[in-house]
Amino acid sequence: MNIIYVKFKLKWQFKKYPEYKITPCKKVINTKTNKLLTYNERGFFIKDRYLKKQEINKHIELIPKKQYLPF
Repeated sequence: MNIIYVKFKLKWQFKKYPEYKITPCKKVINTKTNKLLTYNERGFFIKDRYLKKQEINKHIELIPKKQYLPF
């Protein structure tokens, strides 16, 4: 059995769903399950919500370099 590991550089994340990250090559990854999201020609589903590819820029932000924790 062969195992292949792939590393992605992550650049953006969704504002409402920070566990979904986007790479510079426009792949969407769920970081909780470590799976790539599959999408059709026009968009994809994130937690039962359909997002069009054209409207993704309204829903994403750059990943902050520092995350402040409450403790």
